[in-house]
Amino acid sequence: MIKNKIIDEIQKRKCGISLEKFIDICLFDNEGYYETSNPLGRSGDFITSPEISQLFGEILGLYIHSLWHDKYKEKFNLIELGPGNGTLLIDILRITKPLVNFHNLLNIHLIEKNIYLVNKQKQNLQLSKFDNINIKWHDDFINIDQRPSIIYANEFFDCLPIRQFIKEDNNWYEKNVNFNKKTKFFFYQHSLVNNDKILNKLAKYKKNNIVELSEHRENFFRKICDFVSKSSGSIIIIDYGYSEFLKKFTLQSVFNHRPSNLLDNVGKQDITSLVDFNTLVDIAKNYNFNVDVFCNQKEFLLANGILERKNKITKNCTIEQKKTIEDDCDRLVNEKQMGSFFKFLILSSNGTTN
Repeated sequence: MIKNKIIDEIQKRKCGISLEKFIDICLFDNEGYYETSNPLGRSGDFITSPEISQLFGEILGLYIHSLWHDKYKEKFNLIELGPGNGTLLIDILRITKPLVNFHNLLNIHLIEKNIYLVNKQKQNLQLSKFDNINIKWHDDFINIDQRPSIIYANEFFDCLPIRQFIKEDNNWYEKNVNFNKKTKFFFYQHSLVNNDKILNKLAKYKKNNIVELSEHRENFFRKICDFVSKSSGSIIIIDYGYSEFLKKFTLQSVFNHRPSNLLDNVGKQDITSLVDFNTLVDIAKNYNFNVDVFCNQKEFLLANGILERKNKITKNCTIEQKKTIEDDCDRLVNEKQMGSFFKFLILSSNGTTN
């Protein structure tokens, strides 16, 4: 059981385990949430933008084609991180199918560890009948050929584990998870930070009393940048996040579509947090990458023609169909829903700029 594994880890330490370790076991252990279930879609714990409307994937697909046409015009890798049910890729392939040479020069690589989702992706892609397209599945970048690549990730980084820190009287404390043997419940416990490496990272947050750090995100993003820097390419990150200092902690859990206690339902619920886009940009700049786009979802979708596309596909719809499409589109761009909360960060290696 996941719970017993966490308790075993806690018993090895005096002050419990970090939130990062707790989340890592809950989500990514071989008995964890992402390894044993399908968290996506109408029956899962959360619904992503591609599951809401085909318009999202179509606009992204047309943007990716434009990116390829302007910068590459040659054989390339299209790499998706965490493809979910395959919905986003299917929408991208459908909208780009008529475009000359795009599919012929396309090698698709899907980074996915969840066997359930891999099988679901294969099933959905087979049903969509995209013939003669080379699609391969991986759990890492190791076996992907080095060539120009466009890598995209929708709601991928938000689930990677984080650590939380609180400053009191000029001292930093880390929020850990411990276990009460009498009550049989997990609880939070704070421990003084005395690790120089962590203190150096926290030093740049002089105006903050709370900070969230994620080595998992930073390390994985560096891995992406390493890959792209060797062969040129672009990176598209879509996630809910922030670019200013935190005013409150962002960690949240969802169980059966409802907000839940992070320490309950261990291994059976989704756990996410907002992505610190400033950190990703800083890492990218260390690789001399260009920031091509950084905006919210509303700005990106409107600038790239989502309303025009919506009007086109609703011309021959029934009143009910039109209303559904319009409502779904509004959910994507409305600032009170997903429009301002989600961000687009698009980067290119220096060798791919015009």
